Amino acid sequence: MLQLEPYRGVSRKLVVAIDIGTTYSGVAYCVLDPGEIPKVLSVTRFPGQEGENKSRDVKIPSVLYYDQESTLRAVGAQATLQGTQEDAYAQSWSYVKWFKLHLRPPSILPGAMLPPINVDKSVTEILADYLAYIFKCAKDFISDTNPIGRQILSSANTPIDFVLSHPNGWSGPQQNNMRRAAILARLIPDNDEGISRLQFVTEGEASLQFCIATGLGNDVIREGNYVTIIDCGGGTIDLSTYRVVDSQPVTVEENVIPDCLIQGSTMVNRRAEELLREKLRQSRFASADDIDAMMANFESMTKPTFRDSSATSYIKFGGPRDTDEMFDIRRGTLSLSGTEMASLFRPSLDAIKTAIDKQLIGVNLNLVTLLLVGGFATSPFLRAELQGHTDRKGLRVYSPEGQTSKAVAEGALWFYLDHRVRARTARHTYGSELAPWYTPSDPEHVRRRQQACTIANGRLAIPTGFAILARKGTSVTETTEFSFPFAAYHSNRNNLSIATNILSYRGAMDNPTWTDDEPEMFSVLCHVKAKPAASSWRRSKGPIGTYWSQDFEVILLLGLTEVKAQIAWWEHGTQRRGPATIIYDNDQ
Repeated sequence: MLQLEPYRGVSRKLVVAIDIGTTYSGVAYCVLDPGEIPKVLSVTRFPGQEGENKSRDVKIPSVLYYDQESTLRAVGAQATLQGTQEDAYAQSWSYVKWFKLHLRPPSILPGAMLPPINVDKSVTEILADYLAYIFKCAKDFISDTNPIGRQILSSANTPIDFVLSHPNGWSGPQQNNMRRAAILARLIPDNDEGISRLQFVTEGEASLQFCIATGLGNDVIREGNYVTIIDCGGGTIDLSTYRVVDSQPVTVEENVIPDCLIQGSTMVNRRAEELLREKLRQSRFASADDIDAMMANFESMTKPTFRDSSATSYIKFGGPRDTDEMFDIRRGTLSLSGTEMASLFRPSLDAIKTAIDKQLIGVNLNLVTLLLVGGFATSPFLRAELQGHTDRKGLRVYSPEGQTSKAVAEGALWFYLDHRVRARTARHTYGSELAPWYTPSDPEHVRRRQQACTIANGRLAIPTGFAILARKGTSVTETTEFSFPFAAYHSNRNNLSIATNILSYRGAMDNPTWTDDEPEMFSVLCHVKAKPAASSWRRSKGPIGTYWSQDFEVILLLGLTEVKAQIAWWEHGTQRRGPATIIYDNDQ
């Protein structure tokens, strides 16, 4: 178990980590008090979970109700109360769930049939509403249970840092939407100071931090061993594999590209709903109310207790008069065969098994330990199936002690307090747009002669070149800098700035050189913009007039949990550096 050092800051600080899950969300927090050892704590009480409705978990449902004017009416556990649901029905409120999955990158589950959002708000605005609510709940809980936390919250001048977790497959554009939501929710201000107070971490890495912090044995955290985290959540299954570099202190490196499957427990629900609608299509129990009642019982009782594909499962939804033997309904209870139940889990299980095998290609299996975390990992059927698959390969599978459902929220906080991942793996091949000078002796240039354009210095350049920065699978440390030369030319002295695009290549070529060879395999990761001092530019006279130019280097840090950029140039024999702004398409 990790032991933290006393906080060495000069003033108190509050750090809040929020895990927005597809079905449930969690919050962890830590009060940093100078000279004191930090303690990672979870928020364990939310409105609507009192009394008989007290949740056995430390999470809050990721659901919201909006009225017909798109005004927020209920969130979280309060949205699940009987009284709220009666009001929602009477006043035609819109129920929003699984909104997190609408943020996913286009490459993940394209064309997915997700529950529609019938609210006149963007997904980012809905996320902002949810963040604002869950943070208010966290503040109330902290004020009630932590005297120092109450003092910090009551002080307008004491900053609060935040950590937001996201699935392994999310990257810059999704982080940007989450940041916008945090700003709209008033968690952070919309300025540089606010940006510095928000960090992101993948759910896989947060789960690893939680497992280390809660006491993995020495036989697992040993130099040369591998740890594969399988975070089974409501929406996504995130798999990450790490190699232990050192055990004193614990240091690990991401070993392969993490995987992100949208095959969490919500997909089991989706398949169950489709099965019920088809099974009962010709019965008197095919109404939306009956199906909803069945799904509520399926999610709370039938799904989490299913363990045997040879036994019958039951879904309670009605009373003694609700019977139709033809459709396996007796006294308000629907029977499903073990085969039917297993079929609901099978696509998710097959995807997880395939992903496990993919993660461990080329790895000595004797050195691997698999760690199951996440709410879906508590399913007896899922655990037994994965145990059988890994047993056949001679792999060890464990679940960490404690509530694995809080692994991501608390792990995100441990990430903030005590980094353990020294290097990460590039998800794709990344590079920059390149415009090489036209060379008549180069056949590739001649083939692209019609694309050539005239630059301010009068020379011809081809705008479809690609300069590789980092290849897919490259191990990248947090301090590794990737740079490329960039020459900027302007004929207008009032527009002395630089701008370039960072591209992501998803194709199979080892050395992609031109973006027009496989245009569908290139996408813009982000735009890098900067405005160096006017004194750094050179004034010249060219065949088409006066122009200003400068040679720069664009510097990227790709090994962090979020891409960072700088620019560098030479001035009077000295290298200068300045900030660069990263902009995503939805933020322009």
